[in-house]
Amino acid sequence: MEREEDRTKKAFAEAYKKLQSPNPSKRVTVKDIAAAAGYDRHTFYYHFTGVRDLISWIFDSEISRIIGNEGHWDSVIPQMVGYTALNRSFVLSLNHSSESDEIAELFKEKMRKMMRMYLDADAQYSSMSNGKKDLVSIFISGGAVAVFGAWLKSGMEKSSTDISAELIEMVSRSLESFQRM
Repeated sequence: MEREEDRTKKAFAEAYKKLQSPNPSKRVTVKDIAAAAGYDRHTFYYHFTGVRDLISWIFDSEISRIIGNEGHWDSVIPQMVGYTALNRSFVLSLNHSSESDEIAELFKEKMRKMMRMYLDADAQYSSMSNGKKDLVSIFISGGAVAVFGAWLKSGMEKSSTDISAELIEMVSRSLESFQRM
């Protein structure tokens, strides 16, 4: 059974997605989101500190669901790309929104944490120092954001299968290179 708090957060997330998608150049305000969700601003601020916190919650919720269903990074990447393709208009509008730089940084941080989690969990990297794991995670997340960002800027011209393959190859080669160091 879903908790009331989760339903309320989801209502704000859905309202934001609907408001952001048709008009990426307009900054969506907390007042707009609250009204579209059927709540007041105080309720919004009870659950989130601001719009960026809401976007982070959306990413966390969706990425957690994907990671929880799949497991290893090479199966998560196609799922994340698939999520992006499925939510194309929302993701493209975020990419073209006034918050696009903040969103790219947020995505990079989520990718960095995900890669670090995998490095910590995979016995193959158990001998790698924490500093090196941090470096690998930062490097891979930057590359992933660059590839992903270029795909979004192109209007997602390449297929999700092609982008998934590029990302998997980039991560694989990066991991191989760092293992040899």
